[in-house]
Amino acid sequence: YVALGAVNALTANAGEKSLLYRVGTTQPLLDALTFDDKAVRYSAAIAIAAAGPKQSFDESRLVVQNLSQALAEMPSGNNNSGLWNDQLVDSYALNAAQVMFELAQAQNRVIDLSAALKTLINATNDRRFQIRVFAANTLARLDDPEAQRAIAAMALSENNSVEMRNYAFEALSVSAKINANLLSDETIDEIYSLVASQDIAPELRSAAARAFGALNLPPHQIKTLILDQAKS
Repeated sequence: YVALGAVNALTANAGEKSLLYRVGTTQPLLDALTFDDKAVRYSAAIAIAAAGPKQSFDESRLVVQNLSQALAEMPSGNNNSGLWNDQLVDSYALNAAQVMFELAQAQNRVIDLSAALKTLINATNDRRFQIRVFAANTLARLDDPEAQRAIAAMALSENNSVEMRNYAFEALSVSAKINANLLSDETIDEIYSLVASQDIAPELRSAAARAFGALNLPPHQIKTLILDQAKS
């Protein structure tokens, strides 16, 4: 508890220089990344990430590791007492998701989020709505086929609400604009089927159309899709 209070005191309104300052030969906040208590580790990682560090440091991988662990934490449903409880689990997971998105949006080169790819993909199936939105929008800014395909799967899944699918299609649009088309032909065909359908919610169809347009497919591929749809 004392260590957690110290980390919180260090991070209050602090910038990168304050967070990574040295006391003798040690750097307290970086040392906190390997503390026994996970609340201390998560708090330190979130604080460092939120500061958007510009200078490289050896412990950056520990920041990603702790952010990933915090994001993957799930409420147990029966852990509502003591210093670690479901409310804290949700809070740390949401804060981790948010700072990861902010790092990706800022194209931060110090904190390499590619190491968190699997965790972010898993988070697209999280039960917590906002975490799924942050995960999709973080993945949209990672140059990796798996990232873009996970967003597409989220957008195409009929198990998701229309609202969630809209968010996913918007994230897919961002991914396509940044990273170009990394999808399989089968997935592209599924998206086009939605665009051409008259049986889905208009807002979902519009979101799918924007994503399809952002893929910037060559004319011959679009022509083939149209002809295939006409035959079916």
